[in-house]
Formats: sequence, C-alpha cells, structure tokens
Amino acid sequence: MAKTNFSGPITTGPIQVNTGTTIGTNVRDAAFILNKMSFPLDYTNFVIADDDNRLATAADNGTGTTTITFVSSTVTANVSGLTAVGGMQAACQLSCHSAGDDSGKTWAITGTDVLGNAQTETLTGGNAGAVLSAKNYETVTSMVLSSASAGACKIGVDESGLISWSCRSLFNENPLSQTSTTVDKNLANNIVIPAWSRITNINWIVNTAFDTAGFDVQIGANVAQAAGATLNSLDTDYFAGGTDNDVAGIASHHIPLVMEQTAAQMTNCLNVSDDDASGYEIDKVVVFTAATDDTLTAGSGVISVEWLQKINATN
Repeated sequence: MAKTNFSGPITTGPIQVNTGTTIGTNVRDAAFILNKMSFPLDYTNFVIADDDNRLATAADNGTGTTTITFVSSTVTANVSGLTAVGGMQAACQLSCHSAGDDSGKTWAITGTDVLGNAQTETLTGGNAGAVLSAKNYETVTSMVLSSASAGACKIGVDESGLISWSCRSLFNENPLSQTSTTVDKNLANNIVIPAWSRITNINWIVNTAFDTAGFDVQIGANVAQAAGATLNSLDTDYFAGGTDNDVAGIASHHIPLVMEQTAAQMTNCLNVSDDDASGYEIDKVVVFTAATDDTLTAGSGVISVEWLQKINATN
C-alpha cells in the first residue's frame, strides 16, 4: 500500500460562517494535524572542560597580535570538542583571553552557529583576563583584533558557558544505537516544525536529575531574515526559557510556569513564524541551549514539543 503524507491542515464539513447569532449553524468542523516530537539529551552533552588554549595558544599569538593563529582546522571545525549526537555537532561560547589591557579594542569574530548559519560579532576585549563571546559557535573561521594586542592572546572554551544543540539527527543514536553506517536510518530524534504552525506545549522531562546548583535552559529556533537563507540567524530563547531558568531536577518542566515563558515567547509559539521576515517564513529547528553551574556527572531528559501544523496558514 502506498504511503500518504499529510502536511495539514485538513478541513472537513460545511463552509465556515463567522457571522450571525446562532452558534453552530453552518459552522465547519475543522481538523488540524497535531504533531509531537521529542529529542533525548543527557549530562555528557554539556560537559566541556575548561581549556583556555583549545583554539589558540599564547605561544602562537604573542604581544602585537591582530589576527589569531588557530591551533588547527580540526578544532575550528568543532569548537566545543563535544562528541556529535546523531551526526550533529554542538556549539558553545568562546573564551577570549588577553594578557594585557585590550579593553579598548574589539574582536571581530566570524564563524557559524549550531545550525550552520554564518554569524559574526564584535566583542570588546579583556583587561588581563577573559571575556566570553555573546554567541555560540559550532565553527570559527577568523578572529581579528581591531589593533595590536597589548599582550599575548589565547582562545578557548569555558565549562560555565552556554552550549547549544539542534534537536536534529541523521540517525537514531538513542535509543536504537544507530550509527552513520546503519542501513535504513531512523529519524525519530528530530524536532522540525513547519512554518505557520502553533506550539501547544513544550515540556522538558527530566528523569535523572542534573547534579548542579543550576542548569539553565533556553528553547530557541532559527529565524528568517529578509535576504533569505544567506542571513538566517538563531534566537536561542525564541520559544521559552532564559539565562536564569533552572530546570535541573526530576520533573515535567512545561511552559509557562516550570519552563519559564514570557509574553513575547508565547506569541512566537502561537505562530512559529512570528519573527520571520515577511515572505521568508521558514520551518523551525528547535534548539536546546543550556549552561551549568558545576561539572555534571549525572542527568538525563527528553525535550518534547507539540504543535498544530500550519494552523496559521489557513482559515
């Protein structure tokens, strides 16, 4: 038997009438596809050892540096160093160290986010210390200081920094133990929401507590810009959560109370395309971002998202 794939919405019955005083007369009974997808994560996905020299060393970037010399193309292609999940890599913040006073200068950082979108930022340098990048990087291609450094520089990663995972996979690593060489790969571990859909629930289900004083989670997505795919960006808290949204304990952390949600985030859930540039609405990849207060040795959970498919694109 052939398969039929429905993209929704599906409507049945008489034509809908929105006027008149008699409720129920000539009102269409409307049915929309309700989808629910989930993605498993555990503590190992958020354990990054402090490494001030992971991407660039002080020995290679002494006083007077403007353009950073990286350790290798291998590390710049996987900034976090975390093992891929289902074939997908993580992204994390960069720690930028200055031995001298570079606080009056700026770093121009170029790379990609966890979804592969090109991104740049301008970051104020540190004064005999480290500063964290504002954005999370899966890859980095260049770092240039606005003028010669006052001391040696090094670029690394920080245990307390934000780590992002896209809720996508090329094969079912957990629970099916599939690998890149598995035949007939299963794609259950993917949360991709069609444009114009409406999220009805987000739930972070923790069955083993994360052993930290704080495990702060954000639920984000890609956002379309007016120029289309070449300028698409990532909003790490597009749907829910924030930098002080601790959801470490065993519980069903759902929106809007346990998994924090602002009015603006709720609007983005009512129409996942709300912040897209008009005419460039795109499907949303759910992105899970977290920061931990302590080195994790335990913790596991499943992020689950439910939505009415393309309900905002029809009457």
